Amino acid sequence: MFEPNQQDQGGPAKGTRSSRRRARPSSNTDATVQAPKAKRQRVPLHETTVANTEALPETDLELDQVKSDKVLVNIKRDGNENLLGPRKELSVRSKKQKAGERTAKGDGSIVLTTNSAYTVSKLPALPDRLRADAQSKLDQHSYLPNSLPPLDQLSIKPGVPNNSQDRQHGAVYSTSGYALSLTHTHAFVWPYASTAASPETFTFGLPYPSKNPTDPLPLGSLVSPSAASDEPGLVVVMPMSGKIAYWESISSAATLDFIRQQRHGVEDTIPGMFSGEHVVQIVNAESAGFVLVFSSGRLAYLSVRDMHGRPTISVQFLRSSLTNAVGGLLGSIRHVLGSTSAHGDVVAVRASHATRVGERVIVAATTKGKFNAWRIHRGGHHDALSDIDLKSELIHQIQEADSTSAGLPEESFQVVDFTCVPRGLDRKYVEASRLSEALVHDEDSVQHLLLLTSFSSKTQSRYALVEVVISGQNKKVGAVRPLTSYTSPVRLNAPERPKLYVPRPAMVAFVVFDRAVVIASLAAPPDSPESQLQEDSHIIPATFEDVVDLRDEGNVQIVGSGTEEPTTSGHSQDELRLRHRTKNPAAVLLVQGVGTVRVAVNEVDRFASEMPPTISAKSKLEQAVFFGVKHDNPLVFQGRSLPFTAQEIGDAAIELSHEIVASKTPFIPNVPASLENNMRTRVDYLERLISHLNTFKVDLDARTRWALLYDSEKMAVATWLWRKNEQFIAERPKGDKKNLLSETVLYINEKQKTEPNPAIGEVDPVRHWFINDVWKLEIFIAWAYQIIKYAYTERLTDENGINRLVWEAAIVNKGALQEAEQHRLRNARLYGVNPRKCPHGVGMPAPWTGTKVIHVNLKRLIEFSYEWLDNYYLPSLEKASVDVKILKSIRDMLPALTSRYFTALNEYISWAEKSSDPEIQEDARKCIQAYPTNIYEKILRLKDYDLWDEAIALAQEHEAYAALADVMVQHILTLEESALAPGTSTTKAEECHAKAEDRKRQMGGYFNQYQERFAFPAYEALLEASGVQAVLEFPYDTEGYATKFLRSRPELAKISWINDVERENDIARAAETLLTLGLTQEQQVWSKKIELSLGKLALLAEEADQRNGDSEMINGFSGSKAASIEKVDQALEVIAVQNGLYSQIRPTIAEAVDERAEFELAMKYHGAWIHAQKKQKAFQSVFEDGMERLLKHEALPPLTLIDLLTLVYLDPKHFEAIGDQFYLALKVAKHGLKGEERSNAERLIWRRCLIRDDWKQVNVTNLKDDEHQLQVLGETAVYRTLFAVVDERKFQIPPSKHPSNTALTSLAILEHSNDAFRPCIKPSDALGVYTDSLDRRFDGMDDSFRHKLMDAMKAEDVKLKTYIDKARLDEWFKTTLEAAENTVALVYGRMTAKKAAAAAIAVNGSTRAPLESASAGGVSAGSSFW
Repeated sequence: MFEPNQQDQGGPAKGTRSSRRRARPSSNTDATVQAPKAKRQRVPLHETTVANTEALPETDLELDQVKSDKVLVNIKRDGNENLLGPRKELSVRSKKQKAGERTAKGDGSIVLTTNSAYTVSKLPALPDRLRADAQSKLDQHSYLPNSLPPLDQLSIKPGVPNNSQDRQHGAVYSTSGYALSLTHTHAFVWPYASTAASPETFTFGLPYPSKNPTDPLPLGSLVSPSAASDEPGLVVVMPMSGKIAYWESISSAATLDFIRQQRHGVEDTIPGMFSGEHVVQIVNAESAGFVLVFSSGRLAYLSVRDMHGRPTISVQFLRSSLTNAVGGLLGSIRHVLGSTSAHGDVVAVRASHATRVGERVIVAATTKGKFNAWRIHRGGHHDALSDIDLKSELIHQIQEADSTSAGLPEESFQVVDFTCVPRGLDRKYVEASRLSEALVHDEDSVQHLLLLTSFSSKTQSRYALVEVVISGQNKKVGAVRPLTSYTSPVRLNAPERPKLYVPRPAMVAFVVFDRAVVIASLAAPPDSPESQLQEDSHIIPATFEDVVDLRDEGNVQIVGSGTEEPTTSGHSQDELRLRHRTKNPAAVLLVQGVGTVRVAVNEVDRFASEMPPTISAKSKLEQAVFFGVKHDNPLVFQGRSLPFTAQEIGDAAIELSHEIVASKTPFIPNVPASLENNMRTRVDYLERLISHLNTFKVDLDARTRWALLYDSEKMAVATWLWRKNEQFIAERPKGDKKNLLSETVLYINEKQKTEPNPAIGEVDPVRHWFINDVWKLEIFIAWAYQIIKYAYTERLTDENGINRLVWEAAIVNKGALQEAEQHRLRNARLYGVNPRKCPHGVGMPAPWTGTKVIHVNLKRLIEFSYEWLDNYYLPSLEKASVDVKILKSIRDMLPALTSRYFTALNEYISWAEKSSDPEIQEDARKCIQAYPTNIYEKILRLKDYDLWDEAIALAQEHEAYAALADVMVQHILTLEESALAPGTSTTKAEECHAKAEDRKRQMGGYFNQYQERFAFPAYEALLEASGVQAVLEFPYDTEGYATKFLRSRPELAKISWINDVERENDIARAAETLLTLGLTQEQQVWSKKIELSLGKLALLAEEADQRNGDSEMINGFSGSKAASIEKVDQALEVIAVQNGLYSQIRPTIAEAVDERAEFELAMKYHGAWIHAQKKQKAFQSVFEDGMERLLKHEALPPLTLIDLLTLVYLDPKHFEAIGDQFYLALKVAKHGLKGEERSNAERLIWRRCLIRDDWKQVNVTNLKDDEHQLQVLGETAVYRTLFAVVDERKFQIPPSKHPSNTALTSLAILEHSNDAFRPCIKPSDALGVYTDSLDRRFDGMDDSFRHKLMDAMKAEDVKLKTYIDKARLDEWFKTTLEAAENTVALVYGRMTAKKAAAAAIAVNGSTRAPLESASAGGVSAGSSFW
């Protein structure tokens, strides 16, 4: 006899039957399990044991040996395992919690996300082997949360099969507290709710595992404990071979009969399986037994105990009483449910709640809505209860309740899953539920079901929960609850089909998909008229619903699930004894690559209250921000769009941002061990917030974006300040650790900070401020000067103390505002703002770096620094009574401090002048008035401390050219005076002269860089300091800015350009200057017109003078002047068109109070046409840019002017004042463009002209007479444009070349016109322009905008193509051209007749004029065109 291993004693076999009991033969001889031959005993190891495998001999292992998971093995496909050493019991400690992980109370779980309705947590208990697999997947598929794309953009596509070696599935059994996971070779059972990270795990080697890894995984179920054990048993079915193994107890399964060396379990094979048939589902129907579902549609009854409770396997195929099919008591389900083509495959089989021991009601459903129910008894006896087809009723009720489902094809309808609604609920839950009165029925004949159904398209599915009540052949479809939060189709290769759970008390439903869980409330909402109407229509009104998404990458997927129910009176005493106790319903998930995850409702009674939980925008943002930031969180928060408006999301984002900054959210600890880490974490949360909003492309307004950026800046600056505080403390001597920052916290007014409460341990005011009051950072920074002022006036410290306070204040103000600016520049793109332009306008938040309290106190600090340096730095550093090093540092920081002041002041002015508060506007006006003097004085003050270069750089930075000019001129004069001063050595004098010359050379460079902006103030400074001679003799003006400066001064008019013309006779120079300015530099259209006109006049005058000279020179010179004059004429023509367009806009904006109002009024009226084009929104930005520039009187480029003319809406009679808008656009193309660019522009103009009218309506000529049709044609934009074109050509054809006939045809126009203006093209020739590439204006723009613009061009093309194909536009264009020609001929005929009549009167004195026909084949004079 073998002696048992001593290390196995006291193992998990406690409380099981003796293994010496003789196994009795089964009554069913076919099900007898033959004991396998004994093999050598395998000695198990704990998984965490480390052993030297090389020192151990490899032993043979029984294939189906049952063992505790305290074994470390190498799994092979055939099920064999290699021992690594003898079993060794170890005391296993729970996994050490990582920093920052949130754990639930007492159970060691890690909270993955939570809100007011539910909490998702990762349970600690997981077998070591599965944990190792999960960790390897996690490491392999780790990701950065901020860069994770939405679900629909991930590279892992649905339908990609998993690695066969990684396949597993399982289930969770809350009734016993165990979870089951199955692979091809092993089954793992462990207490999933254990608080130990490495729980006691039972590992079972499965009999005869499949050799093909793509075969279906084994199916298994835990079996209720036998009378001799408190722990469940296990039954496993091999789907392909039909092998069945049963272990009576998971703990006693590891106990071996060492005498016979046999497994403590029984085995058998399913008899009568068809070829190619396999088991697809095992349904626990205890205490009656189990039901097996086969791929062929058959059902079989499985029993694992005989009538005496002894382990015995028996299988009987169910047979219907309606068929005589041989093979079992009930036969094939294909005969019961019909053919799969008509009724669909069996989607699920469920066992309803038991009312009697030894019997259960089984309900089966197909995908197409056919249901059958039986009552089965222990031993396999059965009674048929129902056979009902609900397809048509389900489709009708769902589509009636859900309009989205009604839009999907009926043939896509499927029953995805169903479950039995719990019974025996408390009265309060019955009354609170929106389900029917079937909740109170306990009869077995009544089956109360909740179905998960779907309608699908190629890209999405629409799911719904549908209540169904079946009693015999009676049926009723009850409430319909659409699921709106999840629309992904069911993945075909998912390890588990979607599961629907409705745990007690039936207030919440959990729908488990392969990578998502939907939590949906089934409770009735608070009474309202709307909810009453929906209830009458069998629709559950909109109540709580949310979806929890898993990462869609790698092998992260749900491979098993189960539910947990609160312990209530509806459970038996045995269930209460074994069930995992919980207060609220939950779904427990087995997530491959992650572990065990629980989705638990927080307070189920809230769903039945008058204030049920809701999903708010803030709660969704909190989940993404506080939980999505963790790199190892298996949940994803970017996958689905937020069901809120942009305004709601923006308001919630601002609220959450403020809470993060003020540490008012429960997710941020108020007593951090490291304050710097706490602040960095808050910075990360804010960045995560804006990244999450950007991922969803939320259309945040400017107010929200700037508010979020300001909060982020404050946190970044506060983090910098805390580091600086620690530096100040470290630099100060022991016993004197107080510094500016600590004193500031103490002296800030109590109304401007949160006072710490010493009674509860808040004894560190500095840390308390950085935790709670960062949102008031501008007050903190401004108080730096107040601390100096108070200490100085009250003499609280000596000179060195003040010296250090000034130094620290300069560091704090300069560094904090610089840090804010750098943070703004770094994150401007992330927040979608322009960092160089501070926001302003009604409702915009004030820039915290430019508040009045900041710039006022910063100015006072700078002026105090001047005073301090004047007293201690300027007299003599050697005799200074304070720390000279600190004094020099203060002096060196003055330029940067002054720059911060200018920036803050500019920010305040920009915001305040647009404020709605009259007092703030008045203050802004005062600041604007004082600004030039203020900035001038502050920059020049720096020269007193020999900061010449710094002053120059500061003036350049803030474009203070007057100060820049004065600093440079004064520095030159100072150097020259120093060189000439008595006692100056020759070497020193030469050095000063050289420096002065370098500075002059630098001024010349600034002339080229800043042009008139610097040159004019520089010459003005030179003029004031040294007179006109210094201006005329300045050697480094290479661009003639002296002449321009003199011309700009009225008192120096004799040497201005007028003087050049009248006295110096330099007409060419004057003309060249004027034309250069007018053609290339001038931006204002009025100035450009004047300059071009004067330049043209100068050219004409010069050419007239040159005719008195040499003829050869005249000919060459006249040619160039003619070209110049032609350019001027063309530019003036374009300007005339722009002025004409503006004249049409001006009446619309006459009542505007400012430029913004002008723009808005102009866009409202004249942008009406472009706003109406839904598929051409990209043109709106182009139109807005052109309109804004037009209103600013900028000289528009030809292409921009063409865009305006072709997109603008003008008064229908605008042509009477300025001419037709499309004709004017053609004129601009003629005068402003050349070559292919002109050709493309003309095609674009005609395309937009042609689609301006609805030619489908024009083409409908039914019941219209000719006059009416001509009138309709005359009101089109095409007719007006063609009329204008033909009319111009009539004027341009010389009389000698007019055709003899009076009718002017288009052919005659094209043949006899000498002008190059031939813009008429067929509509079909206008297709295709700018659809594949754009004009040169857009070359440097963002690709996304260019693509949108080309899409808009294509939309125009499509519209035009439709008119050509469907409304015969090419033919109508010819007809319209002919009508325009006839009308022009008619008009010219009348003009000729009037001239002839006038001549006759003059000659004969007759007053009679020839009669004219009312119509000459054209549009009548009474047409709307006239």
